Amino acid sequence: MAVVDTATSNGAQRTQIAPVETIIPQSNFWDKYMMNGTPELLPTRFVEWDYFVKGSPMAHFVGEGVTVPPTERPKFKTAQIECPLYQYRKVLGLQDLAQRQVGEPHGSMPPAMFKTIQERAGKLEAEDDIECVNAVAALRTKIICKFLFEGIVEVRGHGVNREIDYNLPNRIRLLGSNRWGQPGVDPIKDIRTWCELLEDFGFNPVEIIMGRNPWNCIEDNAKWIAQLDNLRTEKGRFAPEKAADYGNAAYMATLRDPFVDIYTQRSKYWDDISKTMVSHLPENTLIIVTEESKRNKFVYGAIDYMENGQFRSVPGEFIKEVWHDDRAATREIVVTSRAVPIPGNVHSWLVATVM
Repeated sequence: MAVVDTATSNGAQRTQIAPVETIIPQSNFWDKYMMNGTPELLPTRFVEWDYFVKGSPMAHFVGEGVTVPPTERPKFKTAQIECPLYQYRKVLGLQDLAQRQVGEPHGSMPPAMFKTIQERAGKLEAEDDIECVNAVAALRTKIICKFLFEGIVEVRGHGVNREIDYNLPNRIRLLGSNRWGQPGVDPIKDIRTWCELLEDFGFNPVEIIMGRNPWNCIEDNAKWIAQLDNLRTEKGRFAPEKAADYGNAAYMATLRDPFVDIYTQRSKYWDDISKTMVSHLPENTLIIVTEESKRNKFVYGAIDYMENGQFRSVPGEFIKEVWHDDRAATREIVVTSRAVPIPGNVHSWLVATVM
């Protein structure tokens, strides 16, 4: 830990130690885990795709001298999305540089120990650049979770209020006496039924990622205990593997029927509307994951801007613009993105609100 010996105006000695800084962590688990398809850069801000379900063909019995009617071709639907625009902006001015920054020495000390305005500006400019990119990435993670768990993206902010609805099919909400924890409800039967639903579309469930409440329901149910792989228990207690990084999924147990791993995941973000910390994965929700469901992807819509007096349109993960105003003595940075999630296959995962 760095220390600085300084003196007060009356000559008394004091020592300044390094500042204590608390940084709230961010999690990009859902970005890394469920968005592994190859991203696409679009020449426009609109994206559309066709999707359909194609059945397994099977011939028909016919009588002698009779021709079978022709099989209809599968009908498809077309989805169109206007890629939402989101950005983060910071302005650095002389008022930010006039006073000492966190950790700088102060008080009565040799002038050489004070940082110059240029030194302060360089440090704050680098911090602003990182903050802007991280802020855009944090909103992108929130968008991913809304897409995965609710099938919608609420585009609400400064001068915009609309909703993107993906019409995802495998979304289930248990109500009333059907909720987990209610008398007579068999969570294993529910999970088995949902896994079979995915299998009927040709997708093999490999993991179930749960919020806290569904997992607590498992721990309190003796029938669940009997279904768990006993290689992962010790003296009647679960032996979970703790996630190394904030927000990573933690392994808890393995079901035997269906044979699938169970994880819990908890990470939160600060919601400006409710002024509270909100879970990325809702606490009463679980998601059944297949390998195909990890192949969702980002598309990046084109962003319009001006450079050197010319209008331009370019796509990219993060578009950074920087302006310097000599008269106002300010430096402004804006980081913009039009990232929007696109499903690899809308039938490849299932989300259930169980409590």
